[in-house]
Amino acid sequence: MSAIASVQIPGNYNGKALPLLSLDQSLELDVASANNFYSKHLNKYMLQIFDILGLKDMDIRGAEGVEIWLNDGRTLFDFSAGLGVVGLGHNHPRIIEAERKCHERKIIDCIKLAPHKLQGVLAYNLSLFLPPPLTVSFFAVSGAEANEAAMKLSERVQTPKGKNKFLCMQGAFHGKTHGPLSLTTATDVQSGFLLGVPKENVIYVRYGDIDALRQAIAAETDSSGHNPIIAAIVETINGTTCEVPPAGYLSQFAELCRKNEILSIFDEVKVGMGRSGRFCAFQYEDAVPDIVTLAKTLGGGKREVAAMVTSQTLFDRAYGNKQDCNLHSSSFSGLGESCAVAIETLNILQDEGLIDNAERVGHYLSTRLHELKAKYPRQIIDVRGRGLFQAIRLNFHQDLVSKLIDISKNPLFQTYQTVLIGAVTRQLFERHNVLVHFQPGARDLLHFMPPFVSQPHHIDKLIVALDDILSSGIADATLHFVTENVKRVFRNIA
Repeated sequence: MSAIASVQIPGNYNGKALPLLSLDQSLELDVASANNFYSKHLNKYMLQIFDILGLKDMDIRGAEGVEIWLNDGRTLFDFSAGLGVVGLGHNHPRIIEAERKCHERKIIDCIKLAPHKLQGVLAYNLSLFLPPPLTVSFFAVSGAEANEAAMKLSERVQTPKGKNKFLCMQGAFHGKTHGPLSLTTATDVQSGFLLGVPKENVIYVRYGDIDALRQAIAAETDSSGHNPIIAAIVETINGTTCEVPPAGYLSQFAELCRKNEILSIFDEVKVGMGRSGRFCAFQYEDAVPDIVTLAKTLGGGKREVAAMVTSQTLFDRAYGNKQDCNLHSSSFSGLGESCAVAIETLNILQDEGLIDNAERVGHYLSTRLHELKAKYPRQIIDVRGRGLFQAIRLNFHQDLVSKLIDISKNPLFQTYQTVLIGAVTRQLFERHNVLVHFQPGARDLLHFMPPFVSQPHHIDKLIVALDDILSSGIADATLHFVTENVKRVFRNIA
């Protein structure tokens, strides 16, 4: 750090030269220096978590497709895909070319006093992938913002009718901004915050249970047939538990909402854009929501782009006049190059058949995971998911492990499940160069979200790695994990 700290870059602030790092210097930083900046100026506790999982010192040289290249010569196979962001794979050549084209032509990114042609084209292209009447878009920069926009539009339409409640699923994740946070219970992210929608204005229903939805609506309906529910929001595949709802559930969901004058919002942020094997997972059924939200892969792995798409009728009812048309807006909504990349992303999905590939390779992934389950029936309880969003539920035999390992004095190992799933994740990375992930709200599930460009041989790599770890026994992996981490963890705490 001494060499970095001594660098003097021309600059001036209140008469003092600032020791700024240049981009070239930043790209050449060694991993220890970079981690020091991260710890001091970002989030030292996240760095501790990365350390426990063995990922802190991952010194990345570059990435392309399914591969991530490290400076130590290792090649990683990315089955996390940025938790869904990198659907096209890392640095897709056509996305890089789209950015280059924008730079060469010096396209305008931000214009607030005139329409931007790329915004209109992106909205048009999105409408071609969706069933009518989903034709009108609002652009944001994250899935949470898209869901926020969906909630606000719904309120504008419904609150004049005296409606004041939202209905959502137990164990849902819709984002961490104040509005969607109110509807997010997949893990405890609400504590300590003033919620955008008070808890008394939120109804929670079991996911995938249409009868429970029907009963919840009936319980809120008065003798005149009126109910106070503004909108009902559902993930078309649960993003935390990887649970696919029963066949027909989404179409019944939309119809039940329609009959009861409740707006239906389908959250496709994680599984939309082709990951399920359809552009949107709801397109496996004859289901059409009032609003759909999209993000992650829409940005081609390079840009922060999200969209809320609805009908012209609903948009008009919410914002349909010159005074109200800009009531909900965003400074970074639909920047030029972001729209360009999203336009190219949609064309890549179509031209390269990546949605069909997600379905085909996803079927292969499911087959191989079920084979693994048959081989290890005591360790793999369940295989779930669809397309290139799948997971295995592991039986950790934590009672046995708890006899071998005492975590009571280690606050970073909060539960045995955390230790066990962390052990498997770290072993896959260290021994097999495979990146996977898990969610805090479901620590017995190992998630697999490879890019849509993945091929069967990539799946085989994953299966071989899982087979090796399961054959050795999860308890063995856990003992190794804790032994490697205990000194490091207590050093971090101190």
